[in-house]
Amino acid sequence: MPASAALVPSRYDRIARLLHWSVAALVLVQFATGWSWGFFERGSPPRFYLFRVHLFAGYAVLALAVLRIGWRLTHAAPPLPEGMGRLTAIAAHATHGLLYLAILVQPILGAVTTTALGKSLGTGKVHVALAYVIAGIVVLHVAAALWHQFVRRDGLMARMLPPGR
Repeated sequence: MPASAALVPSRYDRIARLLHWSVAALVLVQFATGWSWGFFERGSPPRFYLFRVHLFAGYAVLALAVLRIGWRLTHAAPPLPEGMGRLTAIAAHATHGLLYLAILVQPILGAVTTTALGKSLGTGKVHVALAYVIAGIVVLHVAAALWHQFVRRDGLMARMLPPGR
């Protein structure tokens, strides 16, 4: 085995896994709060609470996204499973790239939307539309992980799960 191959990990390290699952949990909080506050009257305490949780979780997503991208740029990702076709690998890289872009752009767009500048630009509709795009990418990401786990059985999911799982 070449020396450089020994430097490539077989799974993501603890920090990468922590950042991944923290962002995933916060994105779920974002969906839950963003899509449920409409059930409450404007100005009501529950709606205000959901909005504040959404806002702070968005800032946390942005901070963790910056950390995660910085970590990813300085730490090698494990290789994709053997036998993956070129198109599948391209789709995997494109999906990850879009997710990274989305977790950077969406919180920034949300922050702009809550300002007077955002209101004059009409960014709220773009923020909502992008939430649906993100939901679609997340569904695709999860479906692909499950496909690898239960159909291909190639161990791809083990790269992001704690050791021993």
